[in-house]
Amino acid sequence: MYPPNTRSNREAVENVTIKGYTIPKGAEVTVPIYALHYNPEFWEEPEKFNPERFLPKEKEKRHPYCYLPFGHGPRNCIGMRFAQLETKMALVNILQNFRVRRTSETEVNKVMNVGERERKYDPIEFDNTSGGILRPKNPVMVTLEPRYTVVEDIEYHSGHCFRKLYEK
Repeated sequence: MYPPNTRSNREAVENVTIKGYTIPKGAEVTVPIYALHYNPEFWEEPEKFNPERFLPKEKEKRHPYCYLPFGHGPRNCIGMRFAQLETKMALVNILQNFRVRRTSETEVNKVMNVGERERKYDPIEFDNTSGGILRPKNPVMVTLEPRYTVVEDIEYHSGHCFRKLYEK
């Protein structure tokens, strides 16, 4: 639940009162996307990896604005669908052909302190001081190891070479 942008700014187009607070027309309003993604009011165990929370049945239970990886409404990211498809295709291609291994150069945290509580799920420390873009504080160094070895070319058919691949 790490959004690429940790906050989003909007200008109030009219005076509005929310829970006793008045926001005047023209005021800049910051939506704290990262904070929403980790708010225990919306998420049970927000720091735990739990893909089931995004199943349709679970999504219906929560407010539509508590998960905003690409913003929401008429001003959401115009490239959202393309970015999601492109990301999935690239990841599938990489994972089908390589094993991803963290190198010894990557600093790993055993426990990450966040305020008064300890958070034990993040081996990587994040930096949120770069204009709202969430990124690792230190470089994450990985290496890709090929999964397969081309053992032999089997045959040529219609100008294509078919190769027999064996998992390493």
